[in-house]
Amino acid sequence: MNEKDLMYGIKDKMNRMNEYDKRKLEADKKNKTELQGLVDLVNSVFANHQIEDRITSDHIRFNANFIGNIIKVDDKKLSQIIFDTYFPKPDLKSYFHYTSFNAFKNILEQKKIRLSNLNKRFNDGEFSTFYEEHGMDGYRKGGVTLGVDYSEKAIMSKIYFLSLTGSGHNFGDNNLWSDFGDDGYGVRLEFKVTPKTLDFRKIFYSTPKVLNSLPMLKELFEKVKSKYELPFSFTYCSKIGAYYIKGNFQNENEYRFVIKTTADDYNAWDVPSVTVNAEKAIEYIEVDFINQFADFELLSVQPGYNCSDDDIAEIESILTKSGLTATIAAKALENYI
Repeated sequence: MNEKDLMYGIKDKMNRMNEYDKRKLEADKKNKTELQGLVDLVNSVFANHQIEDRITSDHIRFNANFIGNIIKVDDKKLSQIIFDTYFPKPDLKSYFHYTSFNAFKNILEQKKIRLSNLNKRFNDGEFSTFYEEHGMDGYRKGGVTLGVDYSEKAIMSKIYFLSLTGSGHNFGDNNLWSDFGDDGYGVRLEFKVTPKTLDFRKIFYSTPKVLNSLPMLKELFEKVKSKYELPFSFTYCSKIGAYYIKGNFQNENEYRFVIKTTADDYNAWDVPSVTVNAEKAIEYIEVDFINQFADFELLSVQPGYNCSDDDIAEIESILTKSGLTATIAAKALENYI
């Protein structure tokens, strides 16, 4: 780089810093004079959508480049209201996980739960569906802020998920056994799940061919941007892509337990990952049945409808060796009678 280019780069950086400082001063001024009006606007949107909870001036701020609760807001109530509205905390007594016979053996022998990162479902439109439908393209532009890569693949690489379902079918004429239970040659595990973080949620299925399936959030985006000429953003926003799925998967009745290893609200930075496909950045992590993020109590194991008597005997042997107190349910039926 010659001296002229160097000086131009320094000047450009100084100009951008000065512009940021101006926007920061303006934001600080608005936090003193206009914050209550912003709070009232957000609460009016909640009221429009029959949401009873409300925020206060402790829950949102004007910032240089956006409005939200990411910086200098310790109480994340705003984000929790949004998540609880569209991705409620599960309240079932148990949840089911369909898997292959070999995977079942590994799960019980190691007493570990495996979570794959979202890149495993990249071709299914995982993660991107919500952001595309709601006009949020920052993840596509990417970039690095404070050493953190905000590109699509980088974010998806650090969000790991376990798929569970609230549907415990005892017969095989459904896609859960065929798609996830190895066409009836696998097993169905039943767990009681006790989460220790906020990242166990019910999946929201978008309405096919209808954009902006989350109307309250859409209204917040539009009204904040229209009135203050700044985009609305909120903490946990990058996790929404893990819980917002295309509507054609609705019959799976899915719940997801998620660990985001870069999350600020719990310490998962040191959880080791295993690379499955380096080119596609597909990885997985494993955690014990009882771990710092959730407790998984195995309640029952159901053999698939294509499991043989020898398979069932092996299931009984594996379960006995594991020392777990789960029961063995009656073998699934191939068809509902």
